[in-house]
Amino acid sequence: MKTLYSKFLWMTLLIMFTSGTIGFMIVNTFYHQNLKETNDAKNVLVAESIVQLVESSHLKNLEPLLQMIGDTGYQIYIVSEEGRESSFGGDFRVKTISDSVVDRVLKGETYHGMREFPKETFITGYFSNELTNTVGVPFTFDHKKYALFQRPNIKFLFNEIHLLLGGLAGAMIVISVIAMLIVAKKMIDPLTKLTIATNKIANEDFQVPIPVYQRDEIGQLADSFRNMAKQLEASDRYKKEFISRVSHDFQTPLLNIQGYATLLENRELNKEEHMKYTKIIQKEAKRLSSVMKQLLVLTSFDQANNRTKKEIYYLDEQLKQVMQKFRWLVDEKDISIQLQLKKVEVLGDREMLEYVWENLLSNAIKYNYSPGEIQVSLTETEEYVLVTIQDTGIGNSNTDYGQWTERFYREDTARSTKIEGSGLGLAIVKEVVQSHNGILSFESVEPHGTKVTIQLNKL
Repeated sequence: MKTLYSKFLWMTLLIMFTSGTIGFMIVNTFYHQNLKETNDAKNVLVAESIVQLVESSHLKNLEPLLQMIGDTGYQIYIVSEEGRESSFGGDFRVKTISDSVVDRVLKGETYHGMREFPKETFITGYFSNELTNTVGVPFTFDHKKYALFQRPNIKFLFNEIHLLLGGLAGAMIVISVIAMLIVAKKMIDPLTKLTIATNKIANEDFQVPIPVYQRDEIGQLADSFRNMAKQLEASDRYKKEFISRVSHDFQTPLLNIQGYATLLENRELNKEEHMKYTKIIQKEAKRLSSVMKQLLVLTSFDQANNRTKKEIYYLDEQLKQVMQKFRWLVDEKDISIQLQLKKVEVLGDREMLEYVWENLLSNAIKYNYSPGEIQVSLTETEEYVLVTIQDTGIGNSNTDYGQWTERFYREDTARSTKIEGSGLGLAIVKEVVQSHNGILSFESVEPHGTKVTIQLNKL
C-alpha cells in the first residue's frame, strides 16, 4: 500500500520535474521566436569584425591571430578556396557543413546558420555546438579567398559566476526537497495518529487520546474527531443502557404472563380466580403491545421514515377533545381542570400532536395529588403558539430536564413501581415537537408540581 508520505514525495518530485520541463520548453520557444535572429545578427557583426581585423593585419600567418581570438571565447572554422580546413578556439561537437554553404560564402554571401537553425522542442539552439549553428562570412588574405564560420564557445559561456549560480540553484532544489519532506512529515503525522485512533475506536476503545492540537484544518479535524469519539462513546453507552432497559421492561410482563399462564393450568381454580389471572395476562400483554408501538414510533423517527402529514386545523378544539377523553379519570381522582384556550389555527400533524397532548395530560393526571388541579392554556404571540400544561402533582426532583426525554427514563424505582409507564412517552413527545420545528420545555413549580410548555410556529 502506498503511503501518503510516499505519494507526497513523488508528487513533489513530479511537480519539480514537470515545472522544469515546461520552463525549459518556454525558454527554448522564446529563444527561437524572439532571440534567435537577434543573436544571429550580433554574431555576424562579430565575424565581420574578425574579418576586418584579419584583412587589416599584415601578418604572414593567420593562425596565431585566429588562435588568440578563439582563446577569448569563440569557435572559429576556416575553409580556403582550395578546401583546406582549420579550427581555432575549440572543436565543434558536430563538425559537418554542406559544400554548397561553403561555396556560397566563398562567393561573397553571408551564412546565417544561427537564424536558420532548425527549431526543436528539447534542444536549445543557442547551446547547440554544431558547425551548422554558426554564422559565415567571406574574407581575403594573401590574395586568397576564405570562408570563416564562428560562434561563441559554450565553455566560456559558463564562467565562475554561472557555475556559482548553477550550484546555488542545485542547492536550492536539494534544500527545497528536504524541506518539503519535513513539511510533509509534519502534515502527515497527525493524520497517521488519527488513523490509529480510528482503528481503536472501531474496536470500541473510545478513550483513545488524540494528541493533535494544531490551529489549522487538521486541528479542526482532530477537534471534530474528539467530539465524534465522545458522541460515539455516549451513543454506545446509551445503546447498552437502552438494551438493558428494554430487556427489563419486556422481561417483567413476560415473566408475569408466563407465571399466570402456568397458574391457569391448575384445574382446581375457581371461576373468580380464573378471571383474575386472565385479566392480569391481558393487562401485561397490552402493556407489551404499548411498549412495542412506542418503540416502533421512536424507530421511525430515528430512521427518518416518519413523514408528518400536516394540515391546518383548530388547536383549541383538539385540546378540548383530548380533555374529554380523560374526563372519567379526572373525576375519579377528584382533579379540577382550568382551561384558558384561545381560538388558534396551526399547521401540524393532527394525529401526532394529539398523542403529545394525551401523553402530557395523562402524566399530569397520573402524577397529581388527589384532590389536585391542572391548568391548560393556549395563547399566541406574533410568531409562536404556546401550549402550557401545569399540574399540582408530586413533581420531579431531577432538575436535569434533558434527562426527562431520554428513553425509558423514570425518576426513581419507587415511583416506577407505583405508577405504570414505559418511560417512552416524553421521548416521543420530544421527537414530535422537533418534527414540527417546535420547542419543548419543563419547569418545576413551587411548592410542588410541573409546568410543561410547547412552542409551535404560528401559521
